Amino acid sequence: MILTKVYRNVDDIPNIGSYHIETAMVKSDDLMKNILRVKSDHGNEYGIRLEDENSILENGTAFKLDDKKLLVLSVIADEMIEITPRDINEMGLVAHFLGNLHKPVQIKDGKISLLLDKVVVKMLDKHDINYELKKVQLDQPLEYLDLTK
Repeated sequence: MILTKVYRNVDDIPNIGSYHIETAMVKSDDLMKNILRVKSDHGNEYGIRLEDENSILENGTAFKLDDKKLLVLSVIADEMIEITPRDINEMGLVAHFLGNLHKPVQIKDGKISLLLDKVVVKMLDKHDINYELKKVQLDQPLEYLDLTK
């Protein structure tokens, strides 16, 4: 079965208990794709080909299989580095380094998050920059900085 239209996020579906739900586990970078093949926890295979270019996949995206059945995407937790710079100078140093490596990141609440990378960890240790390693289930994919927006 090819699914072409996102129904909505599972968190926004009223009476969710009235649906039979199949779950497909996906990697966070799969959320950036418009065409995807998934296998559900029921062993069923589905193709996803989004017709609407403005549709986005995220953790909890639901597709209607029929009136009472849904396929819900669940993102596999990633090993992440969460950097907490002490000041604007340290933020600039980290941003410059990560930009040179062309790393996709998420910046939120004064913290920079990115997928685990041993080169980045060595640099953070060398410069005594605060960071934590965490398992994180991303709601949306990490992004490269887009200065055209």
